[in-house]
Amino acid sequence: MSATSLPATVPAPVPVSNGPNAIQKLLQDKDWKLYAAVASVSLLAGAGIYFLTRDSASSPATETKSSKSKKKKNNKKKKSSAAKDATTPEEKAAESSASEKATENKDADDNVETMSKEAIAGLTEKKRLENANTLKTRGNSMYSAKKWEEAIRLYSQAIAFNPDPVYYSNRAACYSIVGKFDNVIEDTTLALTMNNTYVKALGRRAHAYENTGKHEEAMHDYTALCILDGFKNESFAQSMERNLKKVADAKAKEILKTREERLPSTTFMSAYLDSFRKGDIPETKPEDEETGDAQFQLAEYYLAQRRYQEAMEAYNKAIDLNTTHMAQALNMRGTFTFLMGDGKKALLDFDKAIEIDPNYIQTYIKRGSIFMEQGDAIKTFNEFETAISIDSEDPNIYYHRGQVFFITGEYEAAAKDYIKSIELEPKFVFSHIQYGVAQYKLGNISDAMNVFKKALKDFPESGDVNNYYGELLLDQQQFDQAYERFDKAIKLRPSNPLPYINKALLVFQWKQDPAGAEKLCLQSLDADPECDVAIATLGQLFLQQGKIDKAIMYFEKSIEMARTEAELTSALGFREAANSQLIFARDYPEQSKALKR
Repeated sequence: MSATSLPATVPAPVPVSNGPNAIQKLLQDKDWKLYAAVASVSLLAGAGIYFLTRDSASSPATETKSSKSKKKKNNKKKKSSAAKDATTPEEKAAESSASEKATENKDADDNVETMSKEAIAGLTEKKRLENANTLKTRGNSMYSAKKWEEAIRLYSQAIAFNPDPVYYSNRAACYSIVGKFDNVIEDTTLALTMNNTYVKALGRRAHAYENTGKHEEAMHDYTALCILDGFKNESFAQSMERNLKKVADAKAKEILKTREERLPSTTFMSAYLDSFRKGDIPETKPEDEETGDAQFQLAEYYLAQRRYQEAMEAYNKAIDLNTTHMAQALNMRGTFTFLMGDGKKALLDFDKAIEIDPNYIQTYIKRGSIFMEQGDAIKTFNEFETAISIDSEDPNIYYHRGQVFFITGEYEAAAKDYIKSIELEPKFVFSHIQYGVAQYKLGNISDAMNVFKKALKDFPESGDVNNYYGELLLDQQQFDQAYERFDKAIKLRPSNPLPYINKALLVFQWKQDPAGAEKLCLQSLDADPECDVAIATLGQLFLQQGKIDKAIMYFEKSIEMARTEAELTSALGFREAANSQLIFARDYPEQSKALKR
């Protein structure tokens, strides 16, 4: 079982490249970049003329008029007094007429700012466009002067002459600066109705949505921006991810308010429980008697049969009926509670178990796992030290402490603990597997290969050795050999879904065969219908192929199966990202088709 498919504190075998992490390495094209980064950015916080002049040239027209006026004045200064005196009455009359005309034109220009709708309607189209452009230019000047309300007034009048998307977007920019985000949304939506690929308007609306707490709408707009911009602007991706996280976090909290606790998949449970050495296992099913000890024996039998729901119910009955194996029963009930995602509640059972039997090593190890999940490294390692002080020859201690070291990236310390575990119990296969993986992580490739080759000889019937060795080979892109190992793992243990998933990833990467990969993932679900890794992988495979509806269906299943808030948030994130792509395909059919070419 992959560490990527288990909580970070659940010590189970940690493969090289299994599960979601492996497929994410494969999904690095433009479709998958939608779910990609975390940072903060303000698209519209910039002030000054740059924010607006990207829409249109605003200043040059004003500057040209001014320069022309200056030139005329300079030319007049250059005229001699003799020339002035030589002006004829006719020339004076002409000059007077021109002056009057200029005054009339100026008055007419001033009137455009207050012209009524009726008067505007009576103008020719050409004149309306000219006046609209004049007003837009004045609005840009007011924007540059940071006179936002005046700019809004001028843009509004420009819109009255000609409802152009640029004018709406410019006015939205002013509304954004003065904090009127509802107006921003209204104006940019109108602009986008006229031109749905108007990136600046889309960015301003996304920013306004985010500032009004409409994170889902902001996420959809930022998703569209990422695609329309060809994923060139990293800030769009960061903003999309920021809003996606807020959406997923909020929805996860709502779901958890009413969600009933449930056990994870059989594969998940087995991966954790198999990481402890087994005690005496009942060979036949005990009688279902209403006594504490009978229920405890029945629970142990169900546990060995991987009938985990029935085992949990029997342990609960054993506790209620005061079994003489109370410490062990509390330990197992706490284990089930922990695996269902309630570490705090599990601690209560573990604490009681230790009060009853202070020498029961397993309970310290599991309590350490909860402290690790809570981020308390000191308490975590104190639990292991306490366990060692009780029995320094218990191999479980070193294996599980090795897992903690591995998860925290301390591979040398992990390798030492795996070796100690092997020395104390050479027949426990997972210590060998984890030691090989630790060597691989340390860059000791040859040593890692030798560890796995020896394990294949020592454990010839182990599907797990073949599966994890196959992962190592896949990571090295030794596809033929990896393929053989996954096949062997499936033959040795057809009920284990993980080799099917690994083989699916190999087929997808090596043979570029998404249909074959899909088939293998579906086979893994035949082995375990609730295998969370298989369901998540299928969702991502369908997303990669552009089958977004199917991808969402499997992400919905991942949401149903998630136990912890972190798992639920992750599953919701995938679904929401896929749903944003679906909305983009609906709103931008032409651009969506272009992406698939």
